[in-house]
Amino acid sequence: RRELVPFYQPKVDHDSRIIGAELLLRWRHPERGLLGPDKFIHLAEESGLIVPISEWVLQRACTDMLSLQQKGLGSLKVAVNLSPLQFHRASFLATLRQTLSSTGLPAEQLTLELTEGILMNNTEAAIGILHALRSMQVSVAIDDFGTGYSSLSYLKHLPISTIKIDRSFINELIHSDDDAAIVQGIISMAHHLGLGVVAEGVENDAQHQRLMTYRC
Repeated sequence: RRELVPFYQPKVDHDSRIIGAELLLRWRHPERGLLGPDKFIHLAEESGLIVPISEWVLQRACTDMLSLQQKGLGSLKVAVNLSPLQFHRASFLATLRQTLSSTGLPAEQLTLELTEGILMNNTEAAIGILHALRSMQVSVAIDDFGTGYSSLSYLKHLPISTIKIDRSFINELIHSDDDAAIVQGIISMAHHLGLGVVAEGVENDAQHQRLMTYRC
């Protein structure tokens, strides 16, 4: 019924310039109002509807970024979350190539976000897919970093480009020395490994300014 709506959360660099956006899906329910993904994504995954939803989201993200570009906002990168079902689907890479071809979005402007769990499940197949994505020039980011398996060995073996610091560490960044130390450590490690690093869930200026001093 066309009730799913994409919202775009801006992504800014350490000079506070908008360099891209992450697509966040919402359900504009006729009776329950605007619902976040925590209210419906698990149902979509259980029913298998996550596959057509994910394909629509990818198509919409690419189309919207081109539209913004045509309005003079430059070549913004867009990040889209991938579900395990979509990532391990046999037709995933072919569908992705077709979407990029049909929309015209350059592959280097697309970032696919995966959780650590997706990579740890059937690792050999995951590595093959990641190498294929790199050859296509599609970036891969590890979402919710620091909350899952926390195995650091994959960071030097897998062809990923970015890690995203989970919002749980950002929430108390200003008030917790422990969280501040963890955030600083992740940022420093990412820089030394040549990886991009993004802090998610930045809600106020104090958090923003602190992250700027960390060169996030």
